[in-house]
Amino acid sequence: MAQEFDLEGSVISVEVKDVLASHRGRKAMEKGDMCLLGMAQKFDDEEESLLDGKDGKEWGKVFVDEVKAFKPDLLIWTQLLTGQVTGLRQVCPNLPCLFACYQPHTYPTNHIGPILMQRLELEPDQPTIFRWVMDMQTQAMMSFQSCKEMQAKGFGDAVHPRATPHAAFERLFNLEEAESPFLMAYSPSWWPAYDDWPKGKMILTGNWKIRKEDQEAAAAKGGQLFNAGGQHQACVDFIEAGEKPVYIGWGSMMVFSKEHMARLAVGALKEANRRGIIVGGWAELSEESLGDDEEFADLKEFCKSHVLFLKSAPHEWLFPQCACCVHHGGIGTTQASLSAGIPTVVTPVFADQSDIAIKLTQDKHGLGTVHLSECTAKQLGEKIYRCCTDTEIINNCKELAEKMQKEDGVATTVEFIEKWMQDEVKSGNWKKKSEALLARLELFHEKFKDLNDPGPMFAKWNMDLAEKYAVIKDYQEYQVETYGKMVGTFMQKKLWTVTAAGGCLTREGEGLKTPDCGRFKEFAMLEELEANKTGSRIRVRRIKGIGPKEGWISPVVSGKDIAVKVTKQAQIQEIGARSMLKQFADVAYPEVSKTDFDKL
Repeated sequence: MAQEFDLEGSVISVEVKDVLASHRGRKAMEKGDMCLLGMAQKFDDEEESLLDGKDGKEWGKVFVDEVKAFKPDLLIWTQLLTGQVTGLRQVCPNLPCLFACYQPHTYPTNHIGPILMQRLELEPDQPTIFRWVMDMQTQAMMSFQSCKEMQAKGFGDAVHPRATPHAAFERLFNLEEAESPFLMAYSPSWWPAYDDWPKGKMILTGNWKIRKEDQEAAAAKGGQLFNAGGQHQACVDFIEAGEKPVYIGWGSMMVFSKEHMARLAVGALKEANRRGIIVGGWAELSEESLGDDEEFADLKEFCKSHVLFLKSAPHEWLFPQCACCVHHGGIGTTQASLSAGIPTVVTPVFADQSDIAIKLTQDKHGLGTVHLSECTAKQLGEKIYRCCTDTEIINNCKELAEKMQKEDGVATTVEFIEKWMQDEVKSGNWKKKSEALLARLELFHEKFKDLNDPGPMFAKWNMDLAEKYAVIKDYQEYQVETYGKMVGTFMQKKLWTVTAAGGCLTREGEGLKTPDCGRFKEFAMLEELEANKTGSRIRVRRIKGIGPKEGWISPVVSGKDIAVKVTKQAQIQEIGARSMLKQFADVAYPEVSKTDFDKL
């Protein structure tokens, strides 16, 4: 991309495309879980070499060397380079840095959670911000373990303040005193700042995009980024040949196979009876991807008059000429379709895409679907048809587009950076804030570095968070009350917990044929209210965990314990710890099978 626009560029990291094409990348997309991309899946030898630097590339060192050679005045970085930037700042402490965020899943809020904690199940009434607390504690725990290893090797004094556990707290929960604000590179007209973000620290610049004129010029000359070869004229001819087409493109995302993706796309267009332009993306979808099986002959026939396959296309130019856009919900592509004023169907895969699909649906700017791996051609076709015909959605999109098109994210960012460099960097303010941050990190680390258990460290942060966020304080008080109730119920010998991995079915009445009212999930803590004459059925109320408020359950089904009575008070805390551990066991302990979970 840099070369295509005559800019200097250096390769400083593994290709994201290669990561997503790896075994763990494909699994993460199919399961919709970014945690699987990070740690949990095994690699073959080639993938190990690619991702772990065994091909001779030490990406951390490459990054530092390239930055030093370039001698920048400012580093603008994103989350994809967190590890490398942390290492860089240890050796280049005087380099001003600005963190650029492409989605709001970056700083704690009680409205949405961080991307890597989406699998964390919240209990009823548990604030969303606890996902951020868990994210911070996870990062801090990794630093804590790393510091202990350094101490064991006799290098404890060499630990850099930015590599200590408290750095995670400062980064996520103390932006007020940070060296630099965050650049939020997306449209404030579409996604305004949250009310619980620190004022003046989150700079919503508007979307960073390449101008329509530049995209058209790149497409016309057959550049690799926006078009391939001579397809531009073919696209123009197809658009002019009939009603506005539907755009379908999944960019870097793929589930199962390119054959599955191609059949889904064409099948959905056939269901909606709409013309469509399908952009191949990294999956390289084409008409040949439909295969030669006789059962897909009707899709090939439909393609002859209704479908154009492209290798790539300029969004700013193409989208305004379409009736509807279908894609995975990447935030850049979503803003391109919304700013073009056309309804959007999002088929989420992972990361921020589910939240984007939800917001899109709630705001009535389009429709979200189930996870891409679960979406059928019929379901997708129905969503396409509705977005192409629903006047409320169509009008809402036009109104939003008018606001978004008035934004100039690039110009706003340039203006902010020039002023910030003058007011903060050249004045010395940035350096003072940087030195103050390092002092806070050193002071905290000195106080807690000899601990063998991070508990007291976490307790200090919890106290600080309770002072800052009323919603956390209220929930902490609620948790104390809940623990007291569990102890009291235990003393009465009426405390139960669900032990079955599949949970426990609950019914409204004592009879087995009464309506069911949901399932208590494993580890739910229940208060016994009454039992039938034989004791085979008990009515319970949920004290803690996930499930209905109350109902009748069978503690034993077909001779197997589904729920058991808690017999020791110490089990109360143990069960809570097991609940959390099991949610992340495949990430924290990928070598341990589910059947061996108890051994943990």
